[in-house]
Amino acid sequence: MRFARTDEQQFFAEVVAGLSARLAGPDEVRRAWAPASDEPAGAALWAALDDVGLLSLLAPDGGGSELELVSAIEELGRACTPGPVVEHAAVAVPLLAALAPELLADTSGVFTASTSDLVPYAARASGVLLLEDERLLLVEGSALDAAASVVDSLDGSRMLVRISPDQRAGARVLASGAEVAAQLARARDRAALCTAALLVGLSARAIEMTVDYDKVRLQFGVPVGSFQAVKHQLANAHVAVEFARPLVEAAAWAMSTDAPDASRLCSMAKVSANKAGRLAAKTSLQCHGAIGYTMEADLHLYLMRIWSLLNAWGGTDEHRERVARDLLDAPVAS
Repeated sequence: MRFARTDEQQFFAEVVAGLSARLAGPDEVRRAWAPASDEPAGAALWAALDDVGLLSLLAPDGGGSELELVSAIEELGRACTPGPVVEHAAVAVPLLAALAPELLADTSGVFTASTSDLVPYAARASGVLLLEDERLLLVEGSALDAAASVVDSLDGSRMLVRISPDQRAGARVLASGAEVAAQLARARDRAALCTAALLVGLSARAIEMTVDYDKVRLQFGVPVGSFQAVKHQLANAHVAVEFARPLVEAAAWAMSTDAPDASRLCSMAKVSANKAGRLAAKTSLQCHGAIGYTMEADLHLYLMRIWSLLNAWGGTDEHRERVARDLLDAPVAS
C-alpha cells in the first residue's frame, strides 16, 4: 500500500511550509524562549494557520483528516515553530467538537492538553484539557494566571506549566464515564502520532543543517563533510528518519480510516520517530562540533525541541510495551 502524500496533501503541506518560513524563523523561536511582550511568539503564524484551516482541520466542518494534519505538522517541525498545534488541532478540537462544542464557538480560543500535571504552552492558553482514563477536565485559562507555576524545560519555548492539585480539583468536568474512554484513548493516539510527525520534521531539518554546515567547516584544509566517518554518521541518521516517515504516514492512514490496528501503528510511529530523533540529534551535535552546544547556533533550537518531545505523549518504552501487548493479544490466524 502506498502512503505517500497525494497532490492535494502535498500542496497543503507546501502552503504550511511557506507560512512557517515567512512567519516563524529562528528569531521568532528564540523570542518564545523569553517572552517579553503581550503578543506571544508565533502569533502571526498561528493566525495564518487558522486562516488556511489547519487548526480546525479535524472539526466536523474542517474537511480534513489525520493525513492532511500529519503532512502539515511535519513541515511545522522542519521550521521548529512554537505553539500548541498538536495539543490544539489534534487533541482539543476533535474532543471538544464531540463533547463540548460550545467551547469552540469562540474561534480565538487556544487550547492545550496533557495527560499529566505538566502541560506545555499552558501559560498562553485560554484553556487546558486534562485527559484521564474516563474523564475530560477543563482548567480555565483565568485560573492559570494566578496559580500556575512555570517549570523549567529543556525547550523553553514550550512554556511548561505544572497544574496544582487545587486546580485539578476545581477543574470543570466536560465528560466522564466509560462511554468517553474510547474517545480519550483515540485523542492520545492522535497526539502521539502528530508528535511523531513533528519529530520527523525536526530530525530531517537538523540533518540538513548539519550537512550544510559540514560542507563549509574546514579541518586539515578540507571540508569536514568529505570525511567518510562523517558521511556514514549522517547517512545513518538520514536512513532512520526515512524509515520513520512511512510509519507515521501509515498510522495517519489507519487513524483516518478507523483501521483496527490504528492504535498499534501510532505507537510504532512514535517509537520509530523517537529513535530517529535521538540519533539525528546526537549525530547533528557531534558533526557540528562545539558550536552545536551554543544557543547562538540554530541547531540548538532543534536539539532542545527534539529532546523535549521524546517523552511527550508517551516515551519509547511505554509505546513499545503497548505494541507488545497488542501483538500478544491479537488473535492467531489458523
